[in-house]
Amino acid sequence: MAADEQGPLPPLSTTSDEERERLAQRLRQLTLGELVDVLHRVLPRHADEDGESTLVLAEAFRSRPDPDDEPEEPYVELVAWPARDLYDGSIGPPWGLLESGRCDNCRALVTSTVKRAHCPVCGTLCGLT
Repeated sequence: MAADEQGPLPPLSTTSDEERERLAQRLRQLTLGELVDVLHRVLPRHADEDGESTLVLAEAFRSRPDPDDEPEEPYVELVAWPARDLYDGSIGPPWGLLESGRCDNCRALVTSTVKRAHCPVCGTLCGLT
């Protein structure tokens, strides 16, 4: 019997939809800075074993100068992790990802809530403006 004829695959998840929805509801209550801090604790742990790829958080912009124009291609910046040790443990102000720049090491475009943050790709400390 072919694999698609064996019926549905058993779920691989160890949590239920309800449990994940409760977690999502709680995450939606966080400020942007708190959410970035939580995801910094989670996403890098999902990198592949050889370090060739990692999960990151990103912000994408699409500009549409005139409502009748086609939107431009998205502009994407990776969310850099605040250098909390330089800010007495602070995760930055609650009002958004206002600092941006380019990682000097891997050249990724990055954004953050603070001016000094670690690149999510290579970990380099970035100076943002």
